[in-house]
Amino acid sequence: MLLLEGNLTQGHISFGIKLNKMSTVSIILIALIIEYFFDDLKKYRKNDILVNGYNYFQKKLDTGKYSKINICIAFAIIVLIISMSIASIADYISKIIFFIVSLIFLLFSLRTNQFNRDMEELKIKLEFDKDSIEKNILFSLCPNLRQTRAKTNLNELVIKNLFFNSIRNTFTIIFVFILLGAPAALTYKVLDIMIYSDNFKLNIQTKNELKKYIYFIDYIPIRLTSYCLSMVSNYDRVMERINNLELSNNAYLSNIEYINQTGESVYDNSKSESDQIIQIQNILSRTLIAWLSLIFLLGITGIFI
Repeated sequence: MLLLEGNLTQGHISFGIKLNKMSTVSIILIALIIEYFFDDLKKYRKNDILVNGYNYFQKKLDTGKYSKINICIAFAIIVLIISMSIASIADYISKIIFFIVSLIFLLFSLRTNQFNRDMEELKIKLEFDKDSIEKNILFSLCPNLRQTRAKTNLNELVIKNLFFNSIRNTFTIIFVFILLGAPAALTYKVLDIMIYSDNFKLNIQTKNELKKYIYFIDYIPIRLTSYCLSMVSNYDRVMERINNLELSNNAYLSNIEYINQTGESVYDNSKSESDQIIQIQNILSRTLIAWLSLIFLLGITGIFI
């Protein structure tokens, strides 16, 4: 059964059309399977439509009356409305078409395969050709470090930030998809692209304003993932780290520090950098399996959002 949502139902809020419990679980599993087996998805994830749409929208509104951040938020809302409309039309035509549309939205939003491939490329270069590593490779993997002033130990900094970037590319996407549906997951990814892609040509101030919104969306997934890290590694060590975190006063940075500092407790930083990445890959894979197991359990028991 498919439910039309946009209001409070049974204590939660959703946008657009929401799938039934097991259909939601099925789409997540199918999307991750496709992500795992198909390496060419990157060429289908073109941001051109989003960039062109934003540029057109900005030209229509940018008359001095509206700030850049208001234009960005308005554009994200338009993306949400359009994607909700597409989902609603698909649902009206056929439940199967709606299932496929939701899957496409989720596949566009997820970056699990691309993130894993970038990690694999970095691992190989660290092991066999460390001197050939260019900054653009590191910043592609961890774009939140583009503004870093660090001139040394950049590789070490990237390794620490793999945990946060796994949140951006996988865990928050799945969380938003479950809680609010495919249109909301797509809208989150649009905001993320605005912050970390140079194609939108936003200034630092506007990006920092957008990060304030992303902070609230990432807040729960980051903490859920941190506790999952404790379940798939050394529970006592991870919990001790969580209880002694040193976080920034900046809300967005505090989210990054929360997951990265927790992540530091699950791998051995005395090993070679390539071995550290192998450890992190294994930990993140087990964490994703823990997430999927919990989602499946909630789905089959009916205790589901």
